[in-house]
Amino acid sequence: MTFMEVAQPRWYERALVLAVQGVFFNAYFLGYILSPKFAHRVVGYLEEEAIHSYTEYLKDLESGKIKNVPAPAIAIDYWRLPANATLKDVVTVVRADEAHHRDVNHFASDIHYQGMQLKESPAPIGYH
Repeated sequence: MTFMEVAQPRWYERALVLAVQGVFFNAYFLGYILSPKFAHRVVGYLEEEAIHSYTEYLKDLESGKIKNVPAPAIAIDYWRLPANATLKDVVTVVRADEAHHRDVNHFASDIHYQGMQLKESPAPIGYH
């Protein structure tokens, strides 16, 4: 929702995103039924790509290729950013979230690889 506020996509761009999400959801659902280990690993790698993309986005913000506009209110509320936060602040916290998601999904895949269930092996304290 944050980046929808920033990008202001047209109706057909939103429709395309919904269609792709619908296809991915169903494919992922089937993939998870077949192999949770594989499904978590795929998400871990997708998150790694997201981290790379957000790092490039930050470089463009820092170089001035992309204007560092004020952060949307939805982002300020969700991530509890200061009122004067900018798009760079938003991208920084989103990238940190993606890094956490990457770690959690790779951890979940490792647990499944060891033949255990996640409820049997919670992540250790401080694991990120």
